[in-house]
Amino acid sequence: MSTGATTLAQTLAQAGGGGFDVVLGNPPWERVKLQEQEFFASRSEAIAKAPNAAARKKLIAALPQTDPALAQAWSDASRQAEGESHFLRQSGRYPLCGRGDINTYAVFAEHNRAVLGDKGRAGFIVPTGIATDDTTKAFFGDLVGTEQLAAFYGFENEAKLFAGIDHRVNFCLLLLSQRPISRPRFVAFARDPDVLRYSERVYELSASDLRRLNPNTGTCPVFRSRRDADINLAIYRRTGVLWREDDEAGNPWNLRFMAMLHMANDSDLFRTRPQLEGMGARRKGNTFEQEGNGWLPLIEAKMVYHFNHRYGDFALLDEGEREHILPAVPDALLANPEYSLTPRYWVAARDVEERLAGVWGRGWLLGWRDVTDARSSARTVIASLVPRVAVNDKLLLMLPDAEPNLVACLYANLCSFVLDYCARQKVGGTSLKYFTMRQLPGLPPSTYVRPTPWAPDILLRDWIAARVLELTYTAHDMAPFARDLGYEGPPFRWDPERRFALRCELDAAFFWLYGLGRDEVAYVMETFPIVKKRDEKEWGAFRTGAAVVAGFEGMVGPARASGENRVVARAAGEGSPE
Repeated sequence: MSTGATTLAQTLAQAGGGGFDVVLGNPPWERVKLQEQEFFASRSEAIAKAPNAAARKKLIAALPQTDPALAQAWSDASRQAEGESHFLRQSGRYPLCGRGDINTYAVFAEHNRAVLGDKGRAGFIVPTGIATDDTTKAFFGDLVGTEQLAAFYGFENEAKLFAGIDHRVNFCLLLLSQRPISRPRFVAFARDPDVLRYSERVYELSASDLRRLNPNTGTCPVFRSRRDADINLAIYRRTGVLWREDDEAGNPWNLRFMAMLHMANDSDLFRTRPQLEGMGARRKGNTFEQEGNGWLPLIEAKMVYHFNHRYGDFALLDEGEREHILPAVPDALLANPEYSLTPRYWVAARDVEERLAGVWGRGWLLGWRDVTDARSSARTVIASLVPRVAVNDKLLLMLPDAEPNLVACLYANLCSFVLDYCARQKVGGTSLKYFTMRQLPGLPPSTYVRPTPWAPDILLRDWIAARVLELTYTAHDMAPFARDLGYEGPPFRWDPERRFALRCELDAAFFWLYGLGRDEVAYVMETFPIVKKRDEKEWGAFRTGAAVVAGFEGMVGPARASGENRVVARAAGEGSPE
């Protein structure tokens, strides 16, 4: 839309009864905040490729002496960006999108809506974050609440519909209507516009459906099909969400979230191995000590995985290899309970304790990877228990106020396929932030303090915790977790086959607890194509899917015998008990 057209639209709208009948566009997608690396990429290689944010800021601060012209250019660009940001936040023209880390596509979306006439329609191309991100939740929630959302058609760029943007970027066609639309239409993860013609890919959701799925934000889940929408709605009706913000009793785990150490802002606290050795510190395991001072390893998100806090090791990188993906630690090393990871950095123990003081007293931590990808990764929610060490801001911490054996159940829930399946419908980009985690269908603590349906002689809490303990306590550095669960023995042996069986048992159990039927379990497992592909490559068949379904089926008979008839019918595929 041109500047002239914008001015005309504003004049018409202010006069009353004006506005456009049709607004079409592809607004710019640019962050308003000035990005240091992007700005200096073509101006100063030394600044753009500085090892961390702290080093980059020192070089920028020195520019008035080292390169006055570049310093002035940076100052001018910073002033312009700050002015634009101030206008977008304070002018009152963008009350719903002029917040957070502002992107121009969001304020254009709000503008397009504002200039519509009484019978107007708008359609424009923006990133899917308009419907899924925290910074735009107020805008999207208002669209739904006022029934102005007509359709959301989400696309992947794998087929390069837009050659100028990365294939991993998701975008959508957002359609707005001034006349009320009670049940807007949705499509997600399409790769070709022809998909809009296929009825099984198109589904409708009411405002009440969206509130049930995302009660905190009102943002939009992204289902691949009508069946996915139906399964997810049924799950959320049974379980609710992990943390409902508008309910005093809506945080049953008494959760706190934390990002302990930021790779940019806290980089001045990080020390490398040569630095520590140059100070005279001596390595002990994967820590350093010197005259009563200690340095703990900084565990980065890519170093951990489900039930494995020793997943990736910087020491296993070959010289010259990029550090963004670490080699997986082989079973031979994992079988050694003395083995611990070598990190890239270490942090003073006192700094770690300062961050955790008054917040968390256990000798272990529970966290999940922030960086993810629901389309190209095997799993979406990757949670892990780790020792009480330093962790980076890409391993977000979940700190529940609950008994350790119940926390073990929460951890198993986070690692389950069924929760991962629900998460895939909500992660529209490559980040799993707090607001998304809060709205996943996590089971409450009360779920676990009753007899196990398929083994009624043992509490469900104890049935799950025993398996989590064996999967987690495979090295001495996780002894504090084992002791908190009441186990005083040595670490459990790293046995891949035994671990596979235990994990499949847990996954089958959580499918049961979420109330799915046998056919739904089989369907959900098929929605993990990378897991299936890996199994077929190694075993010639989808071994994981078959084992989970078989484990689920094996729970039906014992549960029927124990009197759990309310859910047995559905689990056995005999119809819903609800």
